[in-house]
Amino acid sequence: MNEVLFVMGICALVSMVSALCMLFIRKKIGYDELAKHNDVAGFIYAVIGVIYAVLLAFVVIVEWEIFRDTKSKVAVEVEAMSCIFRDSRVFSNVEKRRAIQRDLMDYATMVINEEWPMLAKQQSSEKALNRVHRIFRQIADLRPKDDYEKLWYQELIVQVNKFSDARNQRVLCCFEAIPDFMWWVMIIGGAITIGFSFLFGTGNTTPHVLMVVALCCIITLVLLMIYALDHPFSGIITVKPEAFIEQLRHWRAYQAEGL
Repeated sequence: MNEVLFVMGICALVSMVSALCMLFIRKKIGYDELAKHNDVAGFIYAVIGVIYAVLLAFVVIVEWEIFRDTKSKVAVEVEAMSCIFRDSRVFSNVEKRRAIQRDLMDYATMVINEEWPMLAKQQSSEKALNRVHRIFRQIADLRPKDDYEKLWYQELIVQVNKFSDARNQRVLCCFEAIPDFMWWVMIIGGAITIGFSFLFGTGNTTPHVLMVVALCCIITLVLLMIYALDHPFSGIITVKPEAFIEQLRHWRAYQAEGL
């Protein structure tokens, strides 16, 4: 609800300022003078609108791909953790097997409760990273007793490396964002697009105000959406740790059954 009020407030503020500026320009220059240039201004405005629309569409697609890629990396990490937990059941060393499973559960808990809020601040948890190293050492200390366990051990090594790589990629995703220069281009381009709409002469002021307000709202909403997608772990639209939560719930149920 707070996010909706924030978006509505920003749109209302930008629209109000734009409408006042349009009324000032209309009063300062005059309707008759503005109307003389409607034909030429219309062609120029069409070009400006197309260029700006292409720019916004490009940025939205890039941001959406970053967002989806972040979710995909989270899924890969959880998938690798699940494989390690499951494959460890094959080994006859019960103590080692349970230690690996316990460390995986502790790691998932740390990521959910500690590291996820830190990612919003572009930070990561040292405790979670140390737990990854501990899981690696636990697996490295495993000694397969026969050929059957050796085959599973090779798969376990693949999965633990995949797990570590996926974690690194997930953490790096919190630093992904479009450059500041691109933000300036979009903001200045939006200001030019909105400002150009003030230069048309219309016989009735009310429709002109409504058109300017509608244009402001659309541009502001798109920019706010880009801003929300720009930081996958913070803001209005975020990647959440549901995959970790669901996997941890599954593991706890497994342990409760004594399997």
